[in-house]
Amino acid sequence: MSIWSELAQEALPGLGRVKRLLAHLGHPEENLPVVHVAGTHGKTSVIGMIESVLQAAGVPVGVVTSLDQPQPWAAARLDGAPLLPERLEALVAQAVRGWEEFAEEGRPTAQEAVLAAALAHFAASETALVLLERTIGGPWDPINCVRPQLSLLTDVFPREGAEWEVRGLVQPGVPLLTPVEDEALVAVAEACRAAGGALSLVDVHDVELVELRWDRALWRSLADPFSLGPFETPFLGAYQAPNLAITLAVLAELFGGLGLSRAAVEEGLRAFTLPGRFELVHRGPWVILDAAQTALAAQALRLSLAYLPPLGGRPHLLLAHPSPTVAQDMLAHLRPAFFRVEGVPPSELAEAARRRASSLGEQDLLVVAGPFPALWEVRRVFISSA
Repeated sequence: MSIWSELAQEALPGLGRVKRLLAHLGHPEENLPVVHVAGTHGKTSVIGMIESVLQAAGVPVGVVTSLDQPQPWAAARLDGAPLLPERLEALVAQAVRGWEEFAEEGRPTAQEAVLAAALAHFAASETALVLLERTIGGPWDPINCVRPQLSLLTDVFPREGAEWEVRGLVQPGVPLLTPVEDEALVAVAEACRAAGGALSLVDVHDVELVELRWDRALWRSLADPFSLGPFETPFLGAYQAPNLAITLAVLAELFGGLGLSRAAVEEGLRAFTLPGRFELVHRGPWVILDAAQTALAAQALRLSLAYLPPLGGRPHLLLAHPSPTVAQDMLAHLRPAFFRVEGVPPSELAEAARRRASSLGEQDLLVVAGPFPALWEVRRVFISSA
């Protein structure tokens, strides 16, 4: 029987399980330099950008994200590559030995087990920096068991959610970088004062999109901490501008300890990719995948499309969402930008995308928006046919 099938699907709030897992593995977290990344929007993008730059600089970097991909080991990466399944499974088995010790807290979840096992692997690999994504937020988030050298809070929506997001995130003497404003900033500042954290504000408007083409995007930073001038990334949505601003601020904060160069920053940003987030997966017809699942994300998607040069054909939209109400709210923002729109259940998205693309002309555009599990299936359809 696989070790993954023995883990809990859900668990009661608490950090006891993670602490036991780490203890079984010899407390690998104690000597690891860690950055916590929290927020409701932008975490995955910012983590990926930082990771790409550190790889370009030759800095060994480990990452643990949420388990929103098909296999649990895909949530743990070292130098951009997922950990070997057999290696991670062996560490998970070691971490969960003696199930009876978990009687009071209950069996750990896969997210908790992957976190502890990945930290053990990173410690053994002498990883220079570890990026940990907050997964549930609040005081019981598993990563709260690990003291960071830096914490990052990306955008928070709705704004009143900031108070929950910072619970357990702010720690005494640990700098917290954030771009949040207005009422969210008030909650963050109060949490920092109460916990003795050091608050550092990021100008979320620092980076602006200069040009978006079908093969690349061109950006400019006003502060330009690395003297980049206009810099390139692969094809990305316009909504990544705030995430790029946050990334440059974090890299500037880490600069002295990691010895980053301007060339490494340029190379890392140019090499950055983010599957499923305004990702171009096919040309002729042109197919873009996007994980938009809220009305706010729908607005961001429409903004990005407006920056693109016209293809000459007609734009089509396939939208999958488990909530018909949310889907209707999203369509209210997106419908004016498309010739034809269609809503489908997430389970039917891949087949609907394949069928629709086969009926389109080479200059037509198909935008496929849906939750990540459904997008992975869509992505396989187009990547395998490329």
